[in-house]
Amino acid sequence: MKKLGSKGIKVLKILHLIFAMIWTSGAIAMVLITFLSKAQSVDELHMKYSILLVVDNWLIITGAMTSLVIGIVYGIFTNWGFFKHRWIIVKWIITVAQILFGTFAYHPALTQNLSLISELKEEVVYNAEFIANNRFMEISGFFQSGLLLFMIVISVFKPWKSKKR
Repeated sequence: MKKLGSKGIKVLKILHLIFAMIWTSGAIAMVLITFLSKAQSVDELHMKYSILLVVDNWLIITGAMTSLVIGIVYGIFTNWGFFKHRWIIVKWIITVAQILFGTFAYHPALTQNLSLISELKEEVVYNAEFIANNRFMEISGFFQSGLLLFMIVISVFKPWKSKKR
């Protein structure tokens, strides 16, 4: 299969950096909103969760899925490949794991809490499911942001030698 030339690789790298930045910035924004925004009313709580949903839908999902697609293009159309270096394998594992976790765990907890706020109004702060989802989102959001920052570090330092063939 024909590989990209140097200009193509540079364009791909720019796009990868932009969408990785969008994904990471979105994750950090969600952590900051989660921890620094203290709602004083049910309307403020609803707005907080609505903002988290917008950030998740437009920054996290867009950044993550586009980064995944660009990673696939990198693997196919450049000499980096998919499994040539251990640091790339680690990035693949983290990327896929985070996308699956966000799709099947974090996003459902977020949307469920938004529904609970609408349904229960002021009583939501005493709801065990809401409290558990909120705690889960705090811990997992912080952890996922850390993993994204870790992927930036290994992308820059490219640790671990190439796999032996």
